[in-house]
Amino acid sequence: MANPFDSDDSQILEGFLCPLCREDLKTPEKLTIHVEKVHAEEQDVVKSLKDIFSIAKKKIKLNFDETVDLAKAFDTTLKPNYSGGQIDVITDGEQTVGVDCDHFSYLNAIRTPRLERYASETNKLIIRIDKLLKERPTDPVQRKLHDQKTVPWLDGSSVKLCPNCAKSFNFTRRQHHCRLCGTIMCKDCSLFLKYEFALQLANLAQTTEDISKASEEGKQKDEGIRVCDHCLRLLETRKEMQDSRTCRPPITLYYDRIKEIEKEIAPDIPMYSKIIKSLYDGDTIFTLADASALRGKIGHAAEKIDSLSKAILSLPCPQGSREEALKKAVRLACIKMIKEEMLSIPSLPDEQEIKKIRDRRRMETEQRIERERRLALEAHERYGLGATNSTTMSNAENAAFGSAMTTLDNWSAYQSSTATSSDPLVEQINIIKGYIKQARQDLRFEEVATLEMNLRELQGEFYRRHQETKQA
Repeated sequence: MANPFDSDDSQILEGFLCPLCREDLKTPEKLTIHVEKVHAEEQDVVKSLKDIFSIAKKKIKLNFDETVDLAKAFDTTLKPNYSGGQIDVITDGEQTVGVDCDHFSYLNAIRTPRLERYASETNKLIIRIDKLLKERPTDPVQRKLHDQKTVPWLDGSSVKLCPNCAKSFNFTRRQHHCRLCGTIMCKDCSLFLKYEFALQLANLAQTTEDISKASEEGKQKDEGIRVCDHCLRLLETRKEMQDSRTCRPPITLYYDRIKEIEKEIAPDIPMYSKIIKSLYDGDTIFTLADASALRGKIGHAAEKIDSLSKAILSLPCPQGSREEALKKAVRLACIKMIKEEMLSIPSLPDEQEIKKIRDRRRMETEQRIERERRLALEAHERYGLGATNSTTMSNAENAAFGSAMTTLDNWSAYQSSTATSSDPLVEQINIIKGYIKQARQDLRFEEVATLEMNLRELQGEFYRRHQETKQA
């Protein structure tokens, strides 16, 4: 670099240089002291040097003060102003929504025509598959003519290279036509569409004998319909779309089955507790066999839920994925449900204990009935009151008659074809007993309880009528 202030061959010096002796003092303080001591006689130089440093210091300080003031103002703006426990929000007016640009119409303008084009091309290919499979000859020569008649083939004389690999056709590399679009390709670039896959796409529920023969022949040769890569990709995309709408992953099938079992067994768990309580109370509506059958049903359902949850946990999935976490959560939920609801039910009572409780309950009931009958006879002898109760009898008979029984969940009991009795009340008692037997076989213990109450009312009415007949 040339020196504009001195000769070209002189050295360029840098630093805090003395303007008189060109000595490098390293710092501005040392430079000032050096000029004041060594060059004291040069007062003009000292004054000019002090003026330069003072101006530089003022400029630096001014810039620093402006930076500090700007930072303080910025902090004050961001810091919330608390006055009286409330935030003072300063707004210049109503804040509006910023600039919004909708690209959905642009997306539809590009996407819709492309989807329509792919859909129309795929539909044409499926229609051509249907035509190719119907009345397809078994002879190779006739089959080639049938394919060429169904889909026009491109003239091979005008095509010298394979469109996919750009290799020239010769004696060893022959031309092959796509049976769905008629384009030309070489053997390496051609693919085969399996007959089963083609039948699924064409959705042919009932195939003809010719199609079955052609498919069997294709299976033996391990070939199918020769197609190009473009047509095969379109058909595979359509098949994947159909499978995504109909097929469900195995975990959802297992989980749906678990929920069905839980829904089916949910009313049986409180019903079992109700039966156990009824047995300990000495009631004869339910039996120990009813409780044992219902407990077996609950245990069988618990085994099913446990096996299904284990099947979900054994499904393959990537290590540490969300699918693995989902399977573990389902398994833990099933274990919790089995432990807290199914395994916590009370155990079956002892048969001898239940028999003693029922005998004691029957004796108490007989004593109460005898006491009530004695009081009724005393009242009859004292006041001459009749023991008729026509209203109760008519209500019981009206409520008892019916040809069939149907519940809200569509469970129905049919009337067995037994011999009819001359007494309608006896006939209805027999019908109710048949309903109770069917309900016990189907483990419908809610209906058993209702029917037992109706049977008791009918038997009580029959007993009262029998007593009236004997007294008359």
